[in-house]
Amino acid sequence: MFKILPVYAIWLAWFATSINVVISKLAVPYVTSALFLFWTCLLAVLCFRIYFGKSGEWDKLFRKDVWPKALGMGTFGTALPMTIFMVALNYTTPVNAAIANQFEIIYSLILSAIILKEHPSLKQIAGSILILLGVGLIILEGGTSLQAKGDLLVISCLWMYQVSHIFAKKLPTDLEPQTIAAARALYALPALGLLCIVLSIIQGPLQFNAKAPTLWLVLGASALINYFLGNCYWYQAIRHMDLSKATAIILSYPVMTYILSVLFGQDRITVYKITGMILAVGGAYIVTLLAKGAKK
Repeated sequence: MFKILPVYAIWLAWFATSINVVISKLAVPYVTSALFLFWTCLLAVLCFRIYFGKSGEWDKLFRKDVWPKALGMGTFGTALPMTIFMVALNYTTPVNAAIANQFEIIYSLILSAIILKEHPSLKQIAGSILILLGVGLIILEGGTSLQAKGDLLVISCLWMYQVSHIFAKKLPTDLEPQTIAAARALYALPALGLLCIVLSIIQGPLQFNAKAPTLWLVLGASALINYFLGNCYWYQAIRHMDLSKATAIILSYPVMTYILSVLFGQDRITVYKITGMILAVGGAYIVTLLAKGAKK
């Protein structure tokens, strides 16, 4: 299920990320962000425990050469940034938040060059620029402006994802991608639990509308699609291809987020936005060809 070519794995992770942005917005009115993520990661951990069975992969999560790095990965890759991201969805739309997320490519190129010594080629930079231009066009039609408060919150946490990816790259090479994904969900729980405690002290009882069917549906979908399947495919990709190339591909996911928003009746199809999607997909395709060439 997970042992596929990294270039295909990154596109499956791209699709999971696109869906997760839209469905996470649906949960915002019913639950405190940190509590939602705590339960989502807990459900994902249960999925991984069932998946591993008696294979021995589960025991690797507690090795001394694994858990400290996994704790950093879970804290900076899920607990902190995703909590901030969900808070931002109170003020902005999924499409705006997804497009604000494109600033991650700046962090990716800088940190990959400095720490991982992965220097982007001119073609890769050109493809990345096309992605940025394309997704930018999606929200610029008719003078549409970013909803500053929510989008600035998104931008403020993007560097954390790159730190998480670097922790993942430093994990022992004998770990399967799905083991790394399980570690990310499991070791996000300590920071998320601490956040819930702090928020309950500061704000009082946390919100959790257990009577809302939408909340339970979104919890299950987010745990299965994003934190189980999506993260497994993401780590399958970045363990076998250049990190900055993988990031450039997945950063085109607002295209699918926009399509889903249209299907949900939250946006409309226009020539201006279609042009933006063509540019974004074209840029991602260029980077994908580079990834394929590197694999060969």
